[in-house]
Amino acid sequence: MEVLGEVQDETEHLGTPIEVRMRQPKHELIIPLKRQAFKRAITNLVTNAARFGNVVIIRASADEAWLRIEVDDDGPGIPPAERDNVFRPFYRLDHARNQDEGNSGLGLAIARDIARSHGGDIALGTSPMGGLRATIRVPL
Repeated sequence: MEVLGEVQDETEHLGTPIEVRMRQPKHELIIPLKRQAFKRAITNLVTNAARFGNVVIIRASADEAWLRIEVDDDGPGIPPAERDNVFRPFYRLDHARNQDEGNSGLGLAIARDIARSHGGDIALGTSPMGGLRATIRVPL
């Protein structure tokens, strides 16, 4: 997926290694997306992962009905009890965020709005790398 390569290139300045892994679909995918908006959603997820982790891996796959993109990091993660809260605008976890960094607390809220505007959603879980896994799914 071309967009993932662009996100990878555009987030290199963060200094965190970002790897993209894509499972090749059996047939060419036509995905009805608002390209710039969808790219922004993924960029928000990758930027958050790079801010709190030392390594970020982006995985993309598709089945018959859904495109799935996972962003994994090895950072501190988000406690399960806080995962719904972080999608609220301006909400930030005090222990994981430096309040002086100028982050607005809007990245995940915007990313979820974009995913939902495409008929999908974003879920947060625990990454096999020990940090956070953010998964965006949109219908094909």
